[in-house]
Amino acid sequence: MGLPFISPDEIITFFLIILIAVLFIRERQARKTLAQHEEIQKQRLYQISVLKEIQDRISYSLDVEEVVDIITGSLKNLFPYSTASAILIEGDKLVFKTYVEERVSQNFLDQVKKSMLASMSALVPNLPQVMEEMHSGQLLDESNQNPLASFFHIPFIVNNKVMGLINVSSTVPDLYKEEEVTILYQITDNASNALSRLHGVLEIEQGKLTSLITSLADGVFMVDGKNQVLIINEAARKFLNLSEISFITIVNALAGKFDLASKIKESVSKNQTLEEKEVLIGENTFQIFVTPVVNTLTDKPEVIGASILMHDITIEKNLSKIKEDFTNMMVHELRAPLTAIKDSSELMLEEKELKEDQAKQLLGIIDTQAKTLLEQIGSILDAAKIEAGRFVIQKSPNDLNKLINEVVDTFSVPAMKKKIQIDSYVPKELPLFSFDLIRINQVLNNLISNSLKFTPEGGKITVLGEINEATVTVSVSDTGMGIAPQDQKELFSKFYQIRKTPGELAKKGTGLGLYIVKGVVEAHGGYVGVRSDVGQGTTIYFTLPLREDAIKQANTQTPVTVN
Repeated sequence: MGLPFISPDEIITFFLIILIAVLFIRERQARKTLAQHEEIQKQRLYQISVLKEIQDRISYSLDVEEVVDIITGSLKNLFPYSTASAILIEGDKLVFKTYVEERVSQNFLDQVKKSMLASMSALVPNLPQVMEEMHSGQLLDESNQNPLASFFHIPFIVNNKVMGLINVSSTVPDLYKEEEVTILYQITDNASNALSRLHGVLEIEQGKLTSLITSLADGVFMVDGKNQVLIINEAARKFLNLSEISFITIVNALAGKFDLASKIKESVSKNQTLEEKEVLIGENTFQIFVTPVVNTLTDKPEVIGASILMHDITIEKNLSKIKEDFTNMMVHELRAPLTAIKDSSELMLEEKELKEDQAKQLLGIIDTQAKTLLEQIGSILDAAKIEAGRFVIQKSPNDLNKLINEVVDTFSVPAMKKKIQIDSYVPKELPLFSFDLIRINQVLNNLISNSLKFTPEGGKITVLGEINEATVTVSVSDTGMGIAPQDQKELFSKFYQIRKTPGELAKKGTGLGLYIVKGVVEAHGGYVGVRSDVGQGTTIYFTLPLREDAIKQANTQTPVTVN
């Protein structure tokens, strides 16, 4: 029996059927490939949208919990799951948050939590023992006893520090492949990197701000809404004499002087800055400003704490008092010679039959008091010129040896009246050199006059001149009361004479003498210094350059104070 006969039409039909079948299979494969490609593109597109949302949200937030919530809340559009969970480290506690997509039992959640804690313990030693739990999404269903069948974990790391763990779990076995893990890993990694970058920028800016606050001369500290001290600079620690930093120690340091707690409460409630003009803390006086700190990054600005600034106004307050005392003193000092001149001139005008010796006596009083008045006014003008930088000296070649001896001779009579010995020792080889004769005469007069005021009867004053290479040093020493170490640094400042300790007798004078002495000597290119011990006397010395090229050398030297 032979093969059946197949006609050409049947052969063609057969091949057409095969071709149609092949084309159908290829079309199905193409559609499947296209569908898979569309699904991949859809997942990628959604992944990008999730990343963009995270990027937009964390651009103004460092809240790790918020970022993790965004990630876990977006996973249902990427792949199926029963629960999406996270464990976060927040200070001294753990926060377990889970979103239930499919109704599961409590036992299922316990299995998820146990698995996550085991992974967290491997990543972070010494985990906090306290845990806060929060559930959202579907209600639990205890009738569904399906166990945990599929899951994977992704750690959440910021700046190389594990902040938490994200978990995806399901009751369906073998549900998750490498693709799902990769998607969640990419989302989490991008979010972690974005947070790390933001942390880095903020740490740099915080470092700059902290350095700025630390370097401030004013005391500054800030507390949060729970009165926890967030930052305090060294100036504030010093002003308040703090060894330990806490809100309680600060409040105690201000107790009885400034009610910090109530002022912060008032400032925050009124949302305005409060100022306390004068608060005495120790020996210093401060202006204290309490300002609410407002978070303007939220939809509704809220007060989150308060900043406190302590401005030391001790110098300003003392200066104001000094100026007031100086004004009163100058009125007294100028009133005396003016009164003497007025009374003497009136007497001369009224008494027409004055004898010649009486007239000369009155004229002598007028002359003396006028000179005293001019000297006092001259001191004020000199001090003003020095302070304004307009003080000018006129140098010419002069004999310092001769000048010192002449000034000492001038004081020999008043020294004799006080039974004070006054001597001078100046090297004969001291050459002529350029200096302002009138101004250096003023310096010597001031120093010797001061020594006479503060040296008791039976004491001694010594004026000594020495040549030291390119300079000459002149010192005036006495056996008077001496100057306390804390006062020596102010000795050459304006109005020092007024700043006396309680119980001391004020010495007559404007208090400008040593300030002018310093200005005159420094205008020559020299410097002034002091050596003194309380009860042992005082030596005030000054240097003058012997040559013009020695001025620069003299200016590089520092006056030495020896106590």
